[in-house]
Amino acid sequence: MADSNSNIERLLTEHLQQDKSRLDRIEDKIDKLSDTVVALARAEQKLIGLEEARAEVNIRLDEHENRLDKHEARLQDGDVTLNSITKVFWTVVTAALGAITLMYFGK
Repeated sequence: MADSNSNIERLLTEHLQQDKSRLDRIEDKIDKLSDTVVALARAEQKLIGLEEARAEVNIRLDEHENRLDKHEARLQDGDVTLNSITKVFWTVVTAALGAITLMYFGK
């Protein structure tokens, strides 16, 4: 009977060691999974930050594009004004030269 009890104790001890080993492996896997979940959460936060930064950059680019469009329109208006002033200048110069020519040769 003592032999039977020691055999049962040995079997129980082996079984407990196997269970402990198995539980240790399960615990290691759970630790790895929790580390992976934490890493995924960090990566998600980084992606959210990058998306927010990208959206802000797009807004700023749109604002700069609008400003450039306004400057382009203003420059085109300036070109029209400059062309008009140039035409008036050459008309005045031509009239003045014609008047001077008439004064000297008109007699």
